[in-house]
Amino acid sequence: MKVSPGVARRKLINALPNVLPFIVTLSHVLLSPYTKVEESFTLHAVHDVLTYGLDISKLPHWDHITFPGAVPRSFLPPIILGLLSYPASTLGIITGLIRTKVDVQIAIRLVLASIFSHTFNHLAKTLRGRYGPSIRIWFTILSLTSFHIPYYAGRTLPNFMALPGVLLSISLILRSGSKSAPSNVTTKRQRTAIILLTALSTVVRLELALLLIPTALSLVILRRASLAQVVGWGMLGGFGSLAISSPMDYILWRPTIPHPSLPTFTSTWQILWPEVSAFHYNLVQGQSSNWGIMSWHYYFSNSLPKILLASFPLAALAGIVWFIRLLGIKVGGKEGGKLNEGVGEIVKVFGAGIVALAGSMSFVGHKEWRFIIYAVPIIQIIASFAAAALWNFPYTRPKFLVRLGLVGLISINIGATVILTFVSMNNYPGGEVWRNLEKLPKGQNETITIHFPSYPLQTGSTLFTFIHENIPFASYQGPYGLFPKQKRPIWIYSKSEDEEFSTSDGLWNNDIDYVVTGDWNNFLDSEGEAKKWEIVSEINGLEGVSRGGKYGVNVRWGRKLVILGRKEL
Repeated sequence: MKVSPGVARRKLINALPNVLPFIVTLSHVLLSPYTKVEESFTLHAVHDVLTYGLDISKLPHWDHITFPGAVPRSFLPPIILGLLSYPASTLGIITGLIRTKVDVQIAIRLVLASIFSHTFNHLAKTLRGRYGPSIRIWFTILSLTSFHIPYYAGRTLPNFMALPGVLLSISLILRSGSKSAPSNVTTKRQRTAIILLTALSTVVRLELALLLIPTALSLVILRRASLAQVVGWGMLGGFGSLAISSPMDYILWRPTIPHPSLPTFTSTWQILWPEVSAFHYNLVQGQSSNWGIMSWHYYFSNSLPKILLASFPLAALAGIVWFIRLLGIKVGGKEGGKLNEGVGEIVKVFGAGIVALAGSMSFVGHKEWRFIIYAVPIIQIIASFAAAALWNFPYTRPKFLVRLGLVGLISINIGATVILTFVSMNNYPGGEVWRNLEKLPKGQNETITIHFPSYPLQTGSTLFTFIHENIPFASYQGPYGLFPKQKRPIWIYSKSEDEEFSTSDGLWNNDIDYVVTGDWNNFLDSEGEAKKWEIVSEINGLEGVSRGGKYGVNVRWGRKLVILGRKEL
């Protein structure tokens, strides 16, 4: 049966909202395939899961043991991600799409971004079912034209490992508010959401409890669940997740305790529940302040406006209209009524959780925007009600200007995203090192030893970029294994932080052939050192963007890393 062009076009338009999250998030992964040090624990744990499996006899080869120092986090999330990435990696090797270990890293991140996109679609469809297609459309537009969440959706930061589960929980709670759903379905949705949020709070990010507890109590106050129910669900999620994660974490972390890099971790009991131990280390002992202290209002005056951009004024407008109508003053006509109903439900269910999360985290000296990222999708939902109401502005004369203003706000989102994406994709010099190493003549035919100090490891060099590293267990190689065929010749990669590896003489005496460093002047300043080392390759990167230049923007590029080669004396 022949399908008419009109029907085909309509099907394409209807499918577009489902496809867009995948297009946007996967594009961000492909444009910025490398990672920063904050992502390395989860990423390297996935590497080890794929390389060594869960065979305890191979545990001494895992990165957290050979290169210890990371604050313990649960291994359960990276193990799950590794298992989910297994088919993608194998399929990529069979089809020839994956040719190096770097491609495996990209595949893992694509899997994570796809999980996010799937849960994003679940929430978007919930918004369509509960509040109408216009809310779904605006939520999709506001969310996907912004930078932070789509860009980080495929990054293995613990916060973004948890975010897909948070989106799914928000979606299930909103679906449970549907009056047409049978009571047993409503209860099941709430139960699943609370169990999932509790498990994520317990195992992945403890600060999620600040969103979970007020939200659960709101459901009780709104008489959508009983106190006994939410407590029971929470206990099931908390103790159930610990029953799975604790034995695993105990076995995997035990060989590293105690360790000089973590002097406060002296007992193996501390790694039975890594999130609580990390909380004690960072907050109770104040170790997080070593990374900087921000003002108490940082989240409200900096983080949220920066992340939300166009959604920020729209959410503020929605909140103002809702509050005015709460006072009994009718504004906005029919569209104002829809806004009042939708925003009212969101605020009643999630408002206390947002305030508790952002407010409580404001008392912590060290602040990062990703610590409160779970509140952003909820605020974007609120902003979507304002955008939908403005687009359907009831008064004809100013309607064009109102719509023009909305288009302007979205344009700001898109412009900021383009700029930030450009800056970010050129900010991983460590990730480019492997390409330059591949071009070195000496490494083509013989084993070489390469040392990586901290800077390249912080800016993109990972176990996946060590493509000539020896994989000791042949069962995990081969044309249909989890990694492509072993690259030859074998190279030796050093990440040692021993004192002798911090000086030119120490590196020379340890027979290092090449050093990847951002401190090349320390090797070349003196005449004696210059006789030992020479620059054989360099990696350039973005230095900054400022006003000026031919088109009003001056993009400055400069040397970020060099590869120093050993001179034969």
